[in-house]
Amino acid sequence: MAFKGIFFGLTTVDIINYVPRYPILNEKLKAERQLSLTGGPAANAAVAFAAFENECTLISGLGHHPLTALIKQDLNQYNISVIDWSDQPDRPPVLSSIIVDLTNGQRTIVYANSDHRRLKKETSYEPFLELADVLLVDGHYITEAVAIAKAAKLYGIPVVLDGGSWKNEEEQLLPYIDYAVCSEDFMPPDCQNATELIASLRQYGIKHIAVTRGERPTVAWDNGTLKEIPIMQVKAMDTLGAGDILHGAFCHYILEHDFFTSLARAAEVASLSCTALGTRSWIEQEKFA
Repeated sequence: MAFKGIFFGLTTVDIINYVPRYPILNEKLKAERQLSLTGGPAANAAVAFAAFENECTLISGLGHHPLTALIKQDLNQYNISVIDWSDQPDRPPVLSSIIVDLTNGQRTIVYANSDHRRLKKETSYEPFLELADVLLVDGHYITEAVAIAKAAKLYGIPVVLDGGSWKNEEEQLLPYIDYAVCSEDFMPPDCQNATELIASLRQYGIKHIAVTRGERPTVAWDNGTLKEIPIMQVKAMDTLGAGDILHGAFCHYILEHDFFTSLARAAEVASLSCTALGTRSWIEQEKFA
């Protein structure tokens, strides 16, 4: 069964360099391979959701810079409808420079975030939400993220939070979240570990919370039940985008399964995505739907 998902948040252009080892200070190091792909938590999650042959809309800020053509061309391959609400169309999209160490698959990212990027005001979300099955927000463009999440609640659409890292004023978004799937780096100022994070999020009325911890089991709390979700162990070649892929797969599975099952299946997809280079190769390897 195909679903319709709305993904709201950050879209980037990722320049990825795969190197035989991490460079030392002031060194020139030849990359074994380079890729240029669309990135960002919302965009990568949208691609993952679309890989299950779902209908997908990405709402973000792109603008009219020449680099935007790369984004649209990439996303068009996955039949993703892109809605550009940039209020600064002449600015380039957010650029990320990424180094992936081929000895262990770990990545280092340098980027400009969206703190000073703006989306158009007085936009209407109803045309996109009326037939949607799920909405994902990643905490970027916080004012507009709150508005679309609030509108989704009026339509009874489940709202998924990709909690990658804590962002200023993100507490405004939490009352409208149904499923908070966060990394262990997502720590509000009053939290220092997964237990404290779950307790904090529960205060906002969130009934389904997960804290991913890389290779270690995910800690999940589902409406009163606490459980650890095991993670499939793989030989990682590239961990870039694994969290985003997990969120996109989760948005698919949660429309068919319970919370714990959805987390387990999404984590499997994310783990397998780490066994190949880039954030797209896993799609060609196998269909997980």
